Amino acid sequence: MKTKLRIPLLILSYIFVLALTSSCKKKSDPDPAPVTGISRTGIFSFLGTIDGAYYLAQSKQLLTGNVSFIDNGTQLEADQAARIVAAGDYLYSLDYGTGLISQLQPNQSGGYTILKEINAGLAVGTNKPRFKLADDHTLLVYNVVVVPVKDENNAVIDQTCTLRLASISIPGMNISNLTQFNIPQSENAKLGATIGYHPMRVDAPVISGNKVYFGLMHMDMFDPTTIPPLRVPKQTGLETLVFDYPSFTNGSITLTDKGSGHTGGYRAPSMHVDEIGDVYQSNWFMSANSFDLSAGDKTVITRLKNGTYDNSYDFNVSEALGLSSNIGTGGWFYAGNGIGYMPIHIEDAGDYYTANSWSVLRIDVYNKTAVKLNIPMSQLFSYENGIVYNGKFYIAISPIGGEAYVYEFDPTSSSPDAFTRGLKLDGANLALEGIY
Repeated sequence: MKTKLRIPLLILSYIFVLALTSSCKKKSDPDPAPVTGISRTGIFSFLGTIDGAYYLAQSKQLLTGNVSFIDNGTQLEADQAARIVAAGDYLYSLDYGTGLISQLQPNQSGGYTILKEINAGLAVGTNKPRFKLADDHTLLVYNVVVVPVKDENNAVIDQTCTLRLASISIPGMNISNLTQFNIPQSENAKLGATIGYHPMRVDAPVISGNKVYFGLMHMDMFDPTTIPPLRVPKQTGLETLVFDYPSFTNGSITLTDKGSGHTGGYRAPSMHVDEIGDVYQSNWFMSANSFDLSAGDKTVITRLKNGTYDNSYDFNVSEALGLSSNIGTGGWFYAGNGIGYMPIHIEDAGDYYTANSWSVLRIDVYNKTAVKLNIPMSQLFSYENGIVYNGKFYIAISPIGGEAYVYEFDPTSSSPDAFTRGLKLDGANLALEGIY
């Protein structure tokens, strides 16, 4: 995509429809009696899928008792998937497939009341936007609009890739602006494939100081009729899109040769900001709808400072772990003080999506160590969120066909057994996707 950088266009007036809805378990159900919303403080929310449907259930415990999704909680609107973020007294659910964002509050009936809904997809030109919590008062919603450029023979010779980005103030759920930016094709992205790779997705933004960083996914632009991720991805180098924040001006791409693949994560975030403002980023790589690890690509953590990659830092997670199998990841979670927890796909353990082929690492980004924890193998490709609570880190593990539990990890210990199995959830056909 041979275009030059352009300063974003800020559009201050945009018309949207704000629909207030009452609490319901399904939109097709009769409206239930009104219930009183309650504070999220002391309430833990669990996102799960059963036969492709998404549900939220709540508990006041993490280590004792059990929670069932049967006749409990709330079924979410999810045309393709549900993405959840949490801020203050509310959860925000993105219906990935319609672009609708719902503001949810726990209620006294054990479910969730829908307070407000807004179609954010209209702002960014798709019914499948992505979103991220920028801070306690702002959601970022974004999409890359890809338009093929063809020659006189109708052959694709280039792509125009435009980032559309909207800010949503919360809890008011008001869209305040729209930023548009033509993402350039880097010199590195012009290499390989047929006519180069185009930046077709951004995700996992984080803010550090006066910069906002977006991870990038590239795809071979030669065959736009093949949907990603089946199209060949760029496998050389890593790239990140950086803007000044909060103006979203001075957009640029920074790159490094410390690893290969995408930098936007999947549903787990790929980037985190530590206590001194450094950004740590994981990579991931897919091909032919599966992790492609056989080419020798390594899972790495890179560091960004002041808007660019810090090439003095190099953490090869694959080498530090030292397994005989190749490993891949779709993102990771930060527990503080340089310690993180990374779901990993172990290639020799089976298919990344249909098998219990995933484990969890404790990684130390300061000392560059990685320890595989002795938890049950499961499927964590689409896992979205873990939480830090009272100094401990929590995720839910739900092996395919097995029992599901919350696991508490002790970030201060590097032992592979530094965890406690806690709250039990439905197993077998339930897949846990996140704790909030």
